[in-house]
Amino acid sequence: MADPESQMSPFRPAGVRSDEPPSTIAGKFNKQKHQESSKFLVYVLATVVFLGTIFLIIASVFLRVNNPKLRLSSVSIQTFQYDQNSTSLNITMFAEATVDNENFGRYVFENCIAVVLYGNSTIGGGEISGGRVGSRKIKSIDVVMRLRSDNLNFSSGGDDSHELVEIRSYAKMTGRVHVLTIVDRRKTIEMNCTMNLDLRSRSIMHSLCR
Repeated sequence: MADPESQMSPFRPAGVRSDEPPSTIAGKFNKQKHQESSKFLVYVLATVVFLGTIFLIIASVFLRVNNPKLRLSSVSIQTFQYDQNSTSLNITMFAEATVDNENFGRYVFENCIAVVLYGNSTIGGGEISGGRVGSRKIKSIDVVMRLRSDNLNFSSGGDDSHELVEIRSYAKMTGRVHVLTIVDRRKTIEMNCTMNLDLRSRSIMHSLCR
């Protein structure tokens, strides 16, 4: 009867010939293991580079902070008193200011004064109330502006039906842009609007902001 041990063949990995010496077999295992480790390292590095690229794209789009925009969207006259002989002016204007926030985070801003100028002279103004505007939102703010002047030498122009006086409205607003808990940046924005005041029709014409 044959010896059971003689009938059992030792376990050999697939692809390894039985006539190869043990040292050659061990070398092949070590080489295969080294190749698998190298591939794993390449996969890890590729994943890190990919995730880093995605993070940079997200940061450049969502974490970038731009200046919000402050504009006068509409202006109308509520009361109008003008004495052509003495060139005294007493006007109350109702305006709507807008804060346009294009950032992916809220903009919290403080109160500021919008002044009205004729040439280099300040002839009135009004307060723009502070508040907050959400991410990629536009907030409207009601503003009452009062113009007062005595003996002001208006240099008006226009045709027979209009007597136009160019005035400007200027404001500087300070606030902070908050994006998640990562970005908290101070932003100061300016408004510079030019308007034509028609003394005959008692209206505002051709308002332009930049």
